[in-house]
Amino acid sequence: MTHTPQTETGSDSRPAPDKPPMRLGFARGIAPSKWERRWQEAVGRPLELHPVEVAFGRTPGAAVDVMLERAAPGAHPEGIEGSAPPRHALRLYTEAIALVVPIDHELAQSEGLDPAELALVRLLDHPDHAPEWPAAEPWADPAWRPADAYAALDLVATGAGAILLPRPLARHLARKREHAVITLTGAPLAGTTVWASWERDRDAPDVQQLIGILRGRTARSSRPGADGPSSEAKAQPARARKPKPAAKQGLKPNSRGAQLAAAKEKAEREKAARQRAKRR
Repeated sequence: MTHTPQTETGSDSRPAPDKPPMRLGFARGIAPSKWERRWQEAVGRPLELHPVEVAFGRTPGAAVDVMLERAAPGAHPEGIEGSAPPRHALRLYTEAIALVVPIDHELAQSEGLDPAELALVRLLDHPDHAPEWPAAEPWADPAWRPADAYAALDLVATGAGAILLPRPLARHLARKREHAVITLTGAPLAGTTVWASWERDRDAPDVQQLIGILRGRTARSSRPGADGPSSEAKAQPARARKPKPAAKQGLKPNSRGAQLAAAKEKAEREKAARQRAKRR
C-alpha cells in the first residue's frame, strides 16, 4: 500500500518551505541584522532584507511587508494619523546626533563634543538639518544648498564646514579618508526616531509576529543615546566616560581642539565632584 506523506505537527511547526519570505525594508544607516537572526530563530524561514535608498521616510510602493524608516525629531511616519490611517507604525528607538567634520579638522580626533561648543563650528545647512538643532549658516544663494546628505558630505570634505546628522546615518555615509564623525556629549540634541511601519491591509499574523520581534528588541535594549531604547524601554543609568587628556587625543598644544578638550575635561571633573558631594 502506498502511503501519502502527512505534514507533521508537534515540535516542528515551521511554515511550509514554499511560503514566501517576509520582506523587511530599511533606510540607510539602520542595521536590521539582529532582528533577522531573531526572526530566523523564531520562525525558521528567511527574513528578506531590502535596503531602500532613502535616509528619511520610505519609498512609496516599495515591495516590502514592513519598513524600518527614520523620522525627524518630533515627527511621525506618513500615513499613520487620522481617523482611518492607511498604515500602522511602531516607534522603536531614538538616534543620537553626531557632527561630521573634514578629516583634517582640528576637532577630528576628538572623542566627543558638547553641543554648546557647536557655536565654534560652521554648520552647513542641508535638507536633513532639523529645526530643533543649533541653527546652520544660511546659504547666500538658496540654489547653493546641497540637495541631500550625500551632497552635504561632499562639501564637508572640501573644508567648507561641518554638518549634523543622526549618528548611525553619519557613520554609514561618511568616508573614512575624508570625514570624521564626532559624538555629541552632554545635553543631547533632539534625536531622530526609527519606526517600523506597515500597510493596514497587510496587518496579518506573520507581520504581527515580526512586529513582536522588533518590539522585543526595544524592550531589552539598555544602550543609551544613539541606537538606544525607546521611551517604552526602562531607563538605564549611563556610565560617564572619562575624557582623554588633550595630549592623549593627539591634539596639538594650544590648538582650539586642545583648548576644547581641556575645557571638557575640567567640566567632567567638576561634575564628578558635585555628584560625589551629593552622595555624601
